[in-house]
Amino acid sequence: MEDRVNTVLVIDDNEVIRRLAKTLLTKRNYAVETAKNGQEGIEIAKRIKPQVILLDVMMPGMDGYEVCKRIKEDAEIADIPVIIVTSKTETFDRIHGLEIGAADYVMKPFDQGELLARIATQVKLKNLYDELQEKNRILEEMTRKDGLTDLFNRRYFQERIAEEFSRARRYDFPMSFIMFDIDHFKEINDSYGHQAGDDVLRNLARILVNHIRDVDVPARYGGEEFSLILPHTTLKNAVIFAERLREEVAKHPFLFHEKRIPVTISLGVAGIPDNNPSSCNELIRFADEALYRAKQAGRNRTVMYMRTTE
Repeated sequence: MEDRVNTVLVIDDNEVIRRLAKTLLTKRNYAVETAKNGQEGIEIAKRIKPQVILLDVMMPGMDGYEVCKRIKEDAEIADIPVIIVTSKTETFDRIHGLEIGAADYVMKPFDQGELLARIATQVKLKNLYDELQEKNRILEEMTRKDGLTDLFNRRYFQERIAEEFSRARRYDFPMSFIMFDIDHFKEINDSYGHQAGDDVLRNLARILVNHIRDVDVPARYGGEEFSLILPHTTLKNAVIFAERLREEVAKHPFLFHEKRIPVTISLGVAGIPDNNPSSCNELIRFADEALYRAKQAGRNRTVMYMRTTE
């Protein structure tokens, strides 16, 4: 694995300082970008996301303190460590820089060894921080996903349907919900084995993901049962989508050890405002009832929820 190329952004209005810093840092294998004023520096920081920003305090127009303050207020670049460079010796100036978010400071004229050491420390801390953030992201993703199908799990689904239902009600948007499961799944496990059943589940999940939009929320509801939240989708369009999905599954060649496994699904569809559910749980119940009717009617079909007359 190649070593990571660490980038330092130098923001200084003095061309001599910019050249000196670039020469010094390049020799230590840093990639170096420079900016001659604060606004340019902020724009470059947002574009390249450096590991460290070396920032001069005394600049015309926007001084280094204001630049640092704006960087720390911008969520896109706030986690980039800033080392302020100042020729001032008063303790107040150093404290002020740290108070507004600077990670460290060096004095002009700077000692090259000290500058390199302070940059190396901040680069190391930034890289450790980035690695931790990535691990946290992966861990969070794992807690939201079903291990077999890589779809969202039921716990995350429950959170999302509550959010989407509330949003649809608040802004008067249509929203639909589909529940479906694999017909005679126990027979697949009994006839072909549980590994084959797992393979069917994984392949069905891939078919589902390949046919939905980025805004849709697919989940494994449990066992061989799946759910799909369709924001901004009318009940009529959800039924059309459900039928298309059913047809795709029915014609897909599910193969396990070169044996073709016949797979079909039954689907129940409900939505707001069409079915006027009082809560997201009632919306789920409506779709579940429609799914039950699809099974009772012979399976391999889509049923739209219709409220029965008392």
